Amino acid sequence: MGYQCIIRGKAIQSNETTAKYVICGAMTHKKCIDEEILTDAIGDYLCPYCAIISALDWLDSILTYYSNSLSKEQGEDILSRLKSYLNTLEKSQ
Repeated sequence: MGYQCIIRGKAIQSNETTAKYVICGAMTHKKCIDEEILTDAIGDYLCPYCAIISALDWLDSILTYYSNSLSKEQGEDILSRLKSYLNTLEKSQ
């Protein structure tokens, strides 16, 4: 097949069950993904990067449109979680 799993970095053998990501076209072993997290609304596979970008685009739309309707406590809760996500991402770099 000549593909490498983008999750584990190992070669994908022709006899292994695979998933091909709809946006970037990358491949992975099907056993390496959590389908509940890495599929879109119609069941197409998304790589971790594409899934995060799609989620951020969705979050941006929600925050832009509805942020004024949040209570102060709700806004603080969301801000705290976003800071935690940034901290996690910074540690992984």
